[in-house]
Amino acid sequence: MATDKHQTLISPDLATQSDMDAAFEAACARSGLAATEQRRLIYKVLAESREHPTAEAVFLQIRSQAPRLSLATVYRNLRLFADAGIVDAVATGDSFARFDGNTEPHHHLICRRCGSVADYYAPRIEDFTPSKAALDGFEVQSMKMNFFGVCASCSDKRTKNTARREK
Repeated sequence: MATDKHQTLISPDLATQSDMDAAFEAACARSGLAATEQRRLIYKVLAESREHPTAEAVFLQIRSQAPRLSLATVYRNLRLFADAGIVDAVATGDSFARFDGNTEPHHHLICRRCGSVADYYAPRIEDFTPSKAALDGFEVQSMKMNFFGVCASCSDKRTKNTARREK
């Protein structure tokens, strides 16, 4: 259930590449990170993607532009970005983390068959917040929920395969 609500730290609606670069530099400065060309390339993939790519997918997408960039460097920078709140790491239950450039509060729908990840916007986020009594003094600073199931595409394939076997 993808949506058009896709807010990144750097708005894709920015008029020019220089505006995007300036916004990225400001985000890095707030986080104490140098805004290197490699980091710009890595972030740009996430900012422009709704696919929640793995570090390897990011690496494969930018390696022709940065042939000296290693997969380890991509992993390291994605972790730095996630720790700084520039991107979100999405726990999918797989051994590989997925990353999300959309920093707007939202949840994820994760397909157990194909591994796809889609953004889900709850109508009222407060409906998922535990009561103060249940929290027992714990201060909630942020909240993410992952919903696991089967996406429409995989459901359709399963239905078609079942229908073929029954013929």
